[in-house]
Amino acid sequence: MASPQFKLADMTDDLRKPLNTGNVLKNYTEPGTEEDAQTGTVRESLSLARKLEIRLALTLCRRRVVDAEFALAMFGISLMVLEAELYINQITTKVDLVSFLLKGLISISTFLLLVAICVDYYISAHIRVVDSKLQNILSVMTLRDWVCLVLELMICSIHPFPGNFKFNYASKLGVIHSVSIDAIFSIAMLIRLYLICRFAVAHSNIVTDTFIYSIGIMSKTKINNSFVFKALINRRPGVLLIVVMVTTVIVNTWANRACELYFDRKKYTKNSFFESLWLITMVFLSSDHGDVLPESYCGRFVSVVTAVLGLITSSLLIAIIAQQIEHTRSEKHVFAFASRVQTSYRKKSAAADAIKSFFRLTVLTKAGNAPHREVSRLKDKVKQSLKVMRTTREEMMDIHDDTVGVVDVAEVTWRVEQRVNHLESKFNAMDAKLDLILSKMEK
Repeated sequence: MASPQFKLADMTDDLRKPLNTGNVLKNYTEPGTEEDAQTGTVRESLSLARKLEIRLALTLCRRRVVDAEFALAMFGISLMVLEAELYINQITTKVDLVSFLLKGLISISTFLLLVAICVDYYISAHIRVVDSKLQNILSVMTLRDWVCLVLELMICSIHPFPGNFKFNYASKLGVIHSVSIDAIFSIAMLIRLYLICRFAVAHSNIVTDTFIYSIGIMSKTKINNSFVFKALINRRPGVLLIVVMVTTVIVNTWANRACELYFDRKKYTKNSFFESLWLITMVFLSSDHGDVLPESYCGRFVSVVTAVLGLITSSLLIAIIAQQIEHTRSEKHVFAFASRVQTSYRKKSAAADAIKSFFRLTVLTKAGNAPHREVSRLKDKVKQSLKVMRTTREEMMDIHDDTVGVVDVAEVTWRVEQRVNHLESKFNAMDAKLDLILSKMEK
């Protein structure tokens, strides 16, 4: 089924039509449809269909805007990395034409990115207008949305500007260096990588699936970015976390190397890529990194961010691994059944051993000539068998407690409730039949 194509202006006109009745969905009815008192449900279904079409068109339009945001952000970051590498390797300087052109392209891409972000918020507001059954865009823009928009514009506007701007930096030894301000702007520009998450959410099938959106309307659940992001995490959490870990290590390795070389370009060998990789990996895994330490405050800040991200992702990865190795409900029942069979067999074997040992001990005691060592051995065997029987009985109770969980209790309760409702319906039917019979007998 081909996706409907609408112009944004046409959809805006449809959303701004006045409400004629209490039913808000009638605002999205197809033109030329007349209301009929006997077919009111048909008119409502057409209104919902029109609403779904408008939302789908807005979602596809927002996806194209998010694609533009992602492309502009990656383009700007690529140019920034190229310009920084040329400067770090002492191929160019900040006053060369190549550096000026690269920074100029970065500024242009940044301006277009800011425009795309504003358009993205505008279309998202239109989508919330459709979802919340309102007419005005400003009514759905809360204070949190305005704050997020301003913060996002401020973050994405950070980039190295054309020119050679420097500041004085004093090292730990008291040596003053004249450092380019691009060292800070270039590292801060990497924050734009958060747009990867928005790109993944926008390209999820959940966003454009009208069936899921219809279920969300009926269950009063908002199908927003948070819902889609949680669904993506629940589908493949292990793969997603591993990708995040590898990406974090690689990006922070370059950031740490760039910080160190920006502040002291003479220590190129000491601050090579592999040295920075070793430092960032050890910090990410919260391990001892030896004598390799960042000397600049920028590098230390990158190390702190790496440590925090490593702590979060490592904790989540451990939780996911623990969840994956846990038995499912069916596997838990199978394991519990097998454990009960084995425990029951041990209990029966212990009971049989106790009976045999007690019978033999009785025979030897009545004979009167039994060796003392044999009698002691049989008594110990009886005691050991009784102990095994008590232990197996406790294990059987523990197996039963571990098998029956909250979900099983809820399922049993639901079945009992359904059975009670079924019996109540039968009793009501019988009462109705008895009342009918009594009424006929009275006539």
